[in-house]
Amino acid sequence: MKKNGFIIVLSVTIFSLGLLFGQEQKHEDQPWEWSLEKVKSLVGNVRAGKDLTPKTWPNGARVAVALSFDFDVETNALRDKNISPGLFSQGEYAARAAIPRILSLLDKYDIAASFFVPAVSALLHPEAMKAIVSKGRHEVGMHGWIHERNAFLSEETERELMKKSFDTLKEVVGRPPVGI
Repeated sequence: MKKNGFIIVLSVTIFSLGLLFGQEQKHEDQPWEWSLEKVKSLVGNVRAGKDLTPKTWPNGARVAVALSFDFDVETNALRDKNISPGLFSQGEYAARAAIPRILSLLDKYDIAASFFVPAVSALLHPEAMKAIVSKGRHEVGMHGWIHERNAFLSEETERELMKKSFDTLKEVVGRPPVGI
């Protein structure tokens, strides 16, 4: 009897999580049942453009490395409505301790990097944003408004948040973000 009760509770919990995250699927809509055309149309939305690899690299280099950092701080927790002081303190640590250490290391080796920043992170930590752009070497890109999950947004909402993020980062950083 307990075993059956446990199975029922577990099923309800899994079903509830599916509804919560918008992942409830009807039997006929399972990924293994999709046509190849449907699969290609879904993954085709994120295919890369043409190969931009140069025939030769500057100064005879054989490889290039791009460093990017996601400055999410408290936004993951906020996005998920998780107002845990522990998670917020991790975000605070990132802004107050990690960013200065990362910038110091990049300065030591004269390395430029990209920092992808949710607009809310920039508003919560404008001093860290000033530090990132202070040397004129690093670039800032958009990483959403509050690190929202774009796949769950309408096109209109996604566009509104992108514009709001662009305007906010431009204001906080003093120049437009370079990408998303």
